[in-house]
Amino acid sequence: MELPSRLLTLALSSAFFGGVLGAQSPVGVFTTHTNVGRARGSASYDPQQQTYLVAGSGQNMWDTRDDFHFVWKRISGNFTLSTRAHFIGSGREEHRKIGWTIRPSLEPGSAHVTAALHGNGLMSLQFRRRTGAITEEEKSADSLPDADAIIQLERRDGVYYMSVAQFGDTLVTQRLTGVSLPDTVYVGLFVCSHNDAVTERATFRDVHITTPAIAR
Repeated sequence: MELPSRLLTLALSSAFFGGVLGAQSPVGVFTTHTNVGRARGSASYDPQQQTYLVAGSGQNMWDTRDDFHFVWKRISGNFTLSTRAHFIGSGREEHRKIGWTIRPSLEPGSAHVTAALHGNGLMSLQFRRRTGAITEEEKSADSLPDADAIIQLERRDGVYYMSVAQFGDTLVTQRLTGVSLPDTVYVGLFVCSHNDAVTERATFRDVHITTPAIAR
């Protein structure tokens, strides 16, 4: 007996999305990795070196949409994200970006809070207050050219803190209020090349995602 066309469509859709979900492969502490927007990329984890290698293209992470490669997991409540990050190679664009991003969805126009290290050493706290809004930015006082950079991004009761430094130096912290993201969000590492035709790579080591102990 032939399935009615609507049931056949639903069956094919279920099979497709089931295959996508089933294809997710963990990358270290993360659930999987994904292209967000118009980007291409890859990610791998070396358990011996405890190092992530992430590659990504993408026109930009700015304005009303973002294009990047994302290594992520979903998490709720308060948390601190920390890594030691380094670009591989001299790169093509001074505003290529790597770092942490926190987002309620994988849509390119999603609201977000992002700690972004740029290729020219600029370190900025970028954020979009709601889906489709224009990206805003607060630049760090610390510039990290050619850096082996420590990048931390913390959410504490709805307030966000970015702390950065050259490895071995004292962290410089800035605070962000007024951005309301849901309790459960996607968090992870990203690479954006700032050029559709180019793929940039970065290494991330000493990656930690910590949450406060539950009060009893």
